[in-house]
Amino acid sequence: MANEEQSNEEGSNSFLDGFMDQESSAPQQNNSLTGDDFEKSVIGKNIKFRGELIGNESLHIEGTIEGTVIMEGHNLSVGAGGELNANIHAKNITVEGALTGDALAEELIEIRRTAVVKGNLTAPRIQLDDGGKFRGSMDMVDTDSEMKERINGFKEKLVHPSLPPREGQEAAAPSTASASSNTGIFAGSNEYEEEEAEV
Repeated sequence: MANEEQSNEEGSNSFLDGFMDQESSAPQQNNSLTGDDFEKSVIGKNIKFRGELIGNESLHIEGTIEGTVIMEGHNLSVGAGGELNANIHAKNITVEGALTGDALAEELIEIRRTAVVKGNLTAPRIQLDDGGKFRGSMDMVDTDSEMKERINGFKEKLVHPSLPPREGQEAAAPSTASASSNTGIFAGSNEYEEEEAEV
């Protein structure tokens, strides 16, 4: 009896030990994944966004975006239902949907067979799958210094025309226009005061 109880205890201990080993091994496997695999935002198909979108994690787009998208150092993917009318900058760019605008990737731009792309592409590697539609130019950068030069030149395209400039940037033409319209408002109020004084 004592031997049976001992063997049952040993059997149950080994079962629990095995179960605990499986649980403890799962997080270790997940730890081998990169940070981008865990931190990924999704813009759903029912979302429409207009303006400047900046992120510090990977992004998948199924909705509609107009403006600029900056995911510097992270991945950007456009799903089959996604529509971008935007200039975009990311580490890797994968397009399965529609993109109208210029794109700069630090490593790779992939245009899948379901994609429709109109714009200029800049990256060290550009992949166009059979069936993918593309109209524009491709600039495949060779050296790091050339890439830095392209990134600096591309930053001008990453300012949405209806937004104020970001910190550290000079005021663009749209800001000047809004300043002049404000001046017009003040001039109008001055005229009103003068008319009131005459009466």
